Amino acid sequence: MSSRRGFQATDLALVAVFAALIAVLAVIPPIFMVGAVPFALQMIAVMLTPMVLGSVRGGCAIGLYILVGVLGLPVFSGGASGVGVLVGPTGGFLWGWLLGAFVAGAVATVVLCRRPRKSMLPVWLFLVALVDLVCVYLGGILGLMAFAKLSLNAALAANIAFVGLDLVKGILACLIATAVLTAFPRLMP
Repeated sequence: MSSRRGFQATDLALVAVFAALIAVLAVIPPIFMVGAVPFALQMIAVMLTPMVLGSVRGGCAIGLYILVGVLGLPVFSGGASGVGVLVGPTGGFLWGWLLGAFVAGAVATVVLCRRPRKSMLPVWLFLVALVDLVCVYLGGILGLMAFAKLSLNAALAANIAFVGLDLVKGILACLIATAVLTAFPRLMP
């Protein structure tokens, strides 16, 4: 963000572009399956957003994506939309994305303000991805417990199959963020 107070036109454009990226990747079917677990691309964009945009812009991008879906545009996974998605069985993941964007974005901002060596940037960004995943899974597990009435053990079991692929997606997001931040260092939060 600019050193001046408030969002500048560039900040607003970045928020809109990242919200659109998440929406586009939500409606693309999984590109392949690993056993029964789909490898969908959307989570890469969800983790990439706070890495590149930081806390405020990243949180606003995820928030804009959720708002657009709640208002009726079919941008949620599988073309779903509406308020019901937020309180449905997987609604907790959307809340986790929002929490993750702000928390992981704050971690990214701290890391990037320290200007790590280029060779260490992917390592630090992977830490950001891990923080984001913890927030996402926390929201998802709590959502499954609240909205789908699963026990803690059942909610944990429902998520365990996705952890490995989400870690791979985190690595991909780190590599993309490293390339973007190296090519466009002024994007750094």
